[in-house]
Order: sequence, then structure tokens, then C-alpha cells
Amino acid sequence: MIAFGISKRELKIFLERSLKTREKELFLNLYELQGFTFSAAVRKIVEENYPESTTKYILQRLKKFNLIEFGDQNCKGKSLVFTDLGKTFFEVLAGDLDNGQKKRGN
Repeated sequence: MIAFGISKRELKIFLERSLKTREKELFLNLYELQGFTFSAAVRKIVEENYPESTTKYILQRLKKFNLIEFGDQNCKGKSLVFTDLGKTFFEVLAGDLDNGQKKRGN
């Protein structure tokens, strides 16, 4: 049980229905970019062949879901960090990836 009586299975189902494939991929990649500013994170992600406008849109969407935090016009330069909810979601998604690799024998 994670929180509020929600199991990992139920949380995984919620994530599957709420986040699009690119959003999940980008969200998982963001873990390594914690500490970067919004602009620096966008530049780094764009280097990985994501369009800049898509990257900014997804980051804003993840912020609205309260999965990540970063600065805005009133608070420039604030580092990107995962919220507690974002950390929990990351654990579920990353754990799902680990299980998939183990099943394939990697």
C-alpha cells in the first residue's frame, strides 16, 4: 500500500491512463536532471531529440500534476525537483521498467 489506501497496482493503472508514452519517458529521464533549472533541463532534453515546444509543454503538464516543481516568472532560477508524489510515481514507473528487464533476462 502506498498512500490513501491505493496499491501499487492501482497507482500503475492510474499512471497508464493519465500519462502519455512520451510524458512517461520524459518523466523518467527527469530524475537525472533534478537540480537543473527549467531552461537547462529543456536544453538537455532537446539534445535527446525531443522538440523544444513538446518538452516545455510536458514539463508544464507534469508540474500541473504536482509531480515536479521548478521556477516560474515570479521565482526564476529554482531548481527542478520531484515532489513527494512525483517520487512515488517514479518508483512505480521505474520499478515497472526494472521488472520488465528482469523478465526479458537483461
